[in-house]
Amino acid sequence: MRWSWASRARGGGSFAAFVVAAICLASSPAHADRMTDAEDLFRRAKALLADKRAAEACPLFHESYRLDPGMGTLLNLALCDEQIGKVASAWGAFRAVEQQARAAVPPNESRAQLAREHADKLQPRLSRLRIVVPPESRVPGLTVKLDGEEKAEPVWVGIPVDVGTRVVEVSGTNRLPVLIRLKVEDEASLQTVTVPLLADAPPAAVPVAGGANLEEFEAFAATRARRTSGYVIGGIGLGIFAAGAVFGIAGIINDNTAKECAPCFRGSTAAADSDKATDRALVFANIANVTVPLGALATAFGAYLVVSAKSEHKVKLTPVATSGHAGVSLDGAW
Repeated sequence: MRWSWASRARGGGSFAAFVVAAICLASSPAHADRMTDAEDLFRRAKALLADKRAAEACPLFHESYRLDPGMGTLLNLALCDEQIGKVASAWGAFRAVEQQARAAVPPNESRAQLAREHADKLQPRLSRLRIVVPPESRVPGLTVKLDGEEKAEPVWVGIPVDVGTRVVEVSGTNRLPVLIRLKVEDEASLQTVTVPLLADAPPAAVPVAGGANLEEFEAFAATRARRTSGYVIGGIGLGIFAAGAVFGIAGIINDNTAKECAPCFRGSTAAADSDKATDRALVFANIANVTVPLGALATAFGAYLVVSAKSEHKVKLTPVATSGHAGVSLDGAW
C-alpha cells in the first residue's frame, strides 16, 4: 500500500488529538469535582444571603470563587462584602468585575455598569493605609506585606484597607523582620505607618572546626569512642589469651614431667612427684581451655569495633560453632 504525506499528516493530527483528549479525560474528574463543590458552595451562599445572613455567606462565596473563579461568583462576593462592611474588599472586587465584564466577548455592559456604580458609591468610604519608608530604613531587599500580601512601592501612598486590625510585615536581606499591628476603626480614614530601621540579623551559626556540621562532629565522636572501646577490649582479650597460652604451656610441661616417671613404683618419691605433675597439668589445661577461647573472642570483638568504626567499612562478626571447635568469623570489605 502506498502512503501519501497528506495521509501521514492527517494521522499525526489524529494522534495528537487523541493525546489531548486523553489528557483532558484524565484531568476532567478532578476539575468536575472542583466545579461541583464550587456550585454547591455558591448555592448555599446565595440562600444565606437571601436569608440576610451575609456574615455566613461571604466565606462560602470566597471558597467557591477559589475553586472556580467565575465573574458571577466574584460579583456576588463583592455584594456580600459590601453588606458586612468590608468596604475595601468589596470595592476591589467590584472594580475587578467591571474590568472582566468589559473584556468579555461580547462585553457585558450591564454587569460592568452595575459593578461601576457600586464601586463609585463605595469610593468615598474607603479607608487607606500609607507606608512611609525613611531613607535610613531602605535596606537591601526591603519587602512590605499587608495581611500577608506583598505590596509594591507604587501603592504605598495609600493602600485601601478594611476596618479592623491590620498587620504590616517588613523584612529585608539579613535583617530581622518587624510586625506592626494597627487598628482601623473608622471608614474614610487615612493612617500612616513609618517603617523603622530593621536590626541586623544575628550571624549564622559558626560551623564545627574543619567545616563539619554538628551531625558530622557527633558521628566523629561516636566513631572515636567506638574505636577506643575496641582497642581496650582487644587489649584485654590479648592479655587473657596470652595468660591462657601460658597455662596451656605449663600444662604441657607438667604432663611431660608426669610421663617421665612411667613406669614408677607406687609409693616411691618419683611416683608421688608424677601424680602431682599430672594434677597440675589437668588444672593448667582446664584454665587454658577457658581463657584461650575467651581471650580470642574478646580480641576478635575488639578488632571488630576498631575496624567497623569507619562507616565506609563493611564488617560482620559471625559466631562459628562445630563439633570440633568454637570461635568467631570476622568478615570485612574495604
